[in-house]
Amino acid sequence: MLAAAIRHLPETGARSRAIRFDGLRIALFGVHLALIAFVTLGWLIPSRTGLYVYTLLLPMIAIQWLLNGGASIVNNIENLIRSGRWSDDRSEFEGAFFKTLLRPIGVPASQAQITTLLCFLMLIFWIAALCHMILIVPV
Repeated sequence: MLAAAIRHLPETGARSRAIRFDGLRIALFGVHLALIAFVTLGWLIPSRTGLYVYTLLLPMIAIQWLLNGGASIVNNIENLIRSGRWSDDRSEFEGAFFKTLLRPIGVPASQAQITTLLCFLMLIFWIAALCHMILIVPV
């Protein structure tokens, strides 16, 4: 699935130069997809403890993303490994993960639109997890 997702990414960046998909970028892309799956499907966890951890982590993920200017900590770790700096303005992927995924399917969303939509979805997932946690009867 990861290989299929990578094949659909654009082959050129904003400055029309080739994007390298080396082992590090592919691994961190997989981490991004795992985090997206956790945020999207975590409210379906069947245990109260798992839902409790999810309801604690989800706001932390959202706050980190908002305070970091729409960039994931995974992007920052990649920048630290590649350039030795936490934030690298030359990286076309920093803060543009969802833009990179939406551009090939023709969705010209701004960063503000993406942030608003994702925060709204995370709020819905958080409320769903709380409701699910309440409905689980302790044994």
